[in-house]
Amino acid sequence: MLVVANLDPHHPQEATVSLDMPQLGLDWHESVPVRDELTGETYHWGGANYVRLEPGRAPAHVLHVPRPPAAQRNGGPGTS
Repeated sequence: MLVVANLDPHHPQEATVSLDMPQLGLDWHESVPVRDELTGETYHWGGANYVRLEPGRAPAHVLHVPRPPAAQRNGGPGTS
C-alpha cells in the first residue's frame, strides 16, 4: 500500500512521487498498475508520478501496489 495525503484543509497540493522500481521487482523503465482504494480508479505508475490532491474533492490516494510474480522477484523467468 502507498498512501499520499494532503494535510492542508484549505489549499490543493501538487508533488511528484518517486517509486524505487527495482524494489518492486521491476526495471526502472517499467510501470505498474496501482488501484486507488478510495475511488476504484487504476493508474499506471512508473519511477516518477505526478499527483494533485485537493481538499474536499480528492484529498488523498490510498494505492494498492501489486507484488510482482514470484519468478520476477527471484530473478527467474519473466525478468529482463
